[in-house]
Amino acid sequence: MNDFLPSITAGNENYIKALQENSNPANNSEALNGMEQADFLLLLTTQMQNQDPSKPMDATDFVTDLTQMGQLEATNDMNASILAMTASFNNLQTMQGASLIGKNVQIEGDKFSYSSEQPSSFSLNTDEPFIDITIVISDDDGIVKELSYADFLSDREKASWDGVPNKSIEWDGLDDVGAARGDGVFSITAYGTDSTGETKSINTVVGSRVNTVGIGADGSMTLTLATGEKVAMDTVREISG
Repeated sequence: MNDFLPSITAGNENYIKALQENSNPANNSEALNGMEQADFLLLLTTQMQNQDPSKPMDATDFVTDLTQMGQLEATNDMNASILAMTASFNNLQTMQGASLIGKNVQIEGDKFSYSSEQPSSFSLNTDEPFIDITIVISDDDGIVKELSYADFLSDREKASWDGVPNKSIEWDGLDDVGAARGDGVFSITAYGTDSTGETKSINTVVGSRVNTVGIGADGSMTLTLATGEKVAMDTVREISG
């Protein structure tokens, strides 16, 4: 029977070996993952050339091989599409990150950067009503200025104020004696007196300039602020020019 089979040459020996391994279902998935479409076609052609004429390839096996070739092609196309989508997403993230540099972002925290060219605003993060609220701005040398939230309300706003501090406040950069403190990083704390007379601290939402943007391998964006803090993009509440 061997007289009917052409000899296995060095050119097709590796494909015959791969064919034998591929006939094992346990190796089938791994073999497909490492093959290109051209490899599969050459393997199938070699199999047909070296089949025993007295026992030709079963039609079912042939259809199975063709199906596997189709699956291989579909998998390769899908992988190429995923890689293209990933590259596009990364490019978009990079462009979005670059556009944030120099912008002012609002985040919950107690440090903010002040610039005479880009005044900083901040707000108080609470839904609880207070009778009065005090805001303290300080730097490394101590207290710079104490502010009363009520001073930022107009007479009309004061008349209708329900005690919930929902207005954004902008600091002019002046200290308690009216001197300009210059550009820099400052801290802020806020506290208020509620209807029972208890004094409570209030969380603040502050503004800071974005100095650099980092993009992780998973596409997540990390902002380095002028305060030196690193914050995740999903913690940003507002972005302004």
